[in-house]
Amino acid sequence: MKPKISLIVCLIIVLIFFIFTNCIDKQSFARELAEEECILVVEIPPSSYTSHMFKAKGYSPLTKRPCECNHYNRWWSSYKDEIGVGDTIIKKKGELVFSIHKKDSIISHKYKL
Repeated sequence: MKPKISLIVCLIIVLIFFIFTNCIDKQSFARELAEEECILVVEIPPSSYTSHMFKAKGYSPLTKRPCECNHYNRWWSSYKDEIGVGDTIIKKKGELVFSIHKKDSIISHKYKL
């Protein structure tokens, strides 16, 4: 009888450990994403052909200098079909919101853990 109880206790401990480390990993990834920044008026929208890479070219609306936004995970890439020439992409440092400002609307996407 004791081996069954110890096996159950061991499985519960492993499960708790897995859940705990998974939550910490997602939170650290979210902190990493929050540190990114991109403010860009789009002249060359991101390509729809690559699934995970986001690369848009344009200029900074603040300095009017050419710049580009590169992002290598699927959060921003999920929304690249919504972005066109003339749109403004805004991802402020410290925030988990990716916004696309169009002429007549603003589309905001919050990162979800």
